[in-house]
Amino acid sequence: MYFDESAWVALGFIIFIALVWRQASSAITGMLDERSAKIRAQLDEARQLREDAAEELKRYQKLQRDAAKEAKTILENAEAAAARIQEDAEKRAADTIKRRETQAAAKIAAAEAALTAELRDRAASLALGAAKNLIVDKLDTEASLALVEASAKQMESAGK
Repeated sequence: MYFDESAWVALGFIIFIALVWRQASSAITGMLDERSAKIRAQLDEARQLREDAAEELKRYQKLQRDAAKEAKTILENAEAAAARIQEDAEKRAADTIKRRETQAAAKIAAAEAALTAELRDRAASLALGAAKNLIVDKLDTEASLALVEASAKQMESAGK
């Protein structure tokens, strides 16, 4: 079998293409495998990030529930404290009112007693003044001597 030049060129070209294809296919396969590994690594990383995000979301939701429970507890405690404070304030107000009523009653009683004493003193003063005027008008020398002697006897008997 005789090959002419164009057959040899064609045969050489086919061999060249086969060799290049072998080398190129291994390089292309290596690049594709490397690219596939990178994509697989990125997918694994994305999957891990997604799992981490899901865990973080669960943790955040748990913290949110805990915070809501704590806020509810704080609110209940604050309401209870406010009720106790209000009760204490009402009790103190009632005690203050009672104390002031007692003080007012004592002041009124003291004022009444002072007024009564003042009225007695005035009445006694008026009675003494009237008695003095009566004595001065009606008393003569004999009656005054008798009155002085009676007073002296009373003093002697009181001194014993």
